[in-house]
Amino acid sequence: MLVLDNHDQPKPYDAVRGGQLPPPVGGVVLGGLAGVKHRLSSCVSEHRIAALRETLNYGDAGLKIVIKICQSETGPVQRAACDLLRQRLNSIAREKLQAFVASSSDAEAELGSTEKILKHSSGAVSEKNYDRQMSEAELIFETITQQMQPSLLLLEALVASVEREEFTSELMNLWELLILEIQEPLKELRQAVGSAISAQLRIQWLYNQAESQANQWQQRALLALQTQDENSIRLAVVRQQVQFDQAAELKIDLDYQTVRVENLNRNLLALESKIAQANSKKEILKMQLHFAKVQQQIDFTFSQVNSIFFSP
Repeated sequence: MLVLDNHDQPKPYDAVRGGQLPPPVGGVVLGGLAGVKHRLSSCVSEHRIAALRETLNYGDAGLKIVIKICQSETGPVQRAACDLLRQRLNSIAREKLQAFVASSSDAEAELGSTEKILKHSSGAVSEKNYDRQMSEAELIFETITQQMQPSLLLLEALVASVEREEFTSELMNLWELLILEIQEPLKELRQAVGSAISAQLRIQWLYNQAESQANQWQQRALLALQTQDENSIRLAVVRQQVQFDQAAELKIDLDYQTVRVENLNRNLLALESKIAQANSKKEILKMQLHFAKVQQQIDFTFSQVNSIFFSP
């Protein structure tokens, strides 16, 4: 007698789906950051706020999630995310400001690492000088951008979460320190983009030269046809074809290098925009704090005058 398997019954190795009820506030549905993300997708604010408290245990990935919530949401979840960020930023500020002297010397040594990277990678790039120059510029840009990521992420967190009431002296000092730390790497990024543009201009010049010489040999071939000089005709036609082929190859390279330069330039502009936004908000907060202090002094002065002249 043939016994059919019952496919509706779970096997020992099957993953069994749970019910449709939301998970408990303190529960873990999936492991690690995936579990936190799952709980953050809940429609219940209390569950999401509870999950937020675990998010920062997962480094930069968790920090990015909290920053996104601060930037894109409203209501109690956003307020909880911003409070969490400010607490984290305050602790980072204390650690970073205490280690500022030591870290500044280490940063100088770290910035020199791009030169070592280029020495190791120089054998892997193309033999063409302009292509090697472009590849080196891209490598420098990628390396320094990765080095800047921690500071940029903290700047983004400051922009997303800090308002005047929470703009403590520690956060202000951290903000200014982060902007100071990224100035030298940012200068190197601009130099890398400038080097890439120089490589692009070099290949543009080579392409223009090849195209110009091809046109000149074409003119010589036409003149040779008029004189019926077969040797000159053959020579002109061959040289014209060589220059046209070279120009076509250079045009392919030029189009490719142009895309690479545009990509570098676009990334640099996006980075500079983030830094400018951070600078702008910092200055606005500092101005608001200044006017708030001035207003407090004015209010205090008026209260003193009232107590002197109008007290019974």
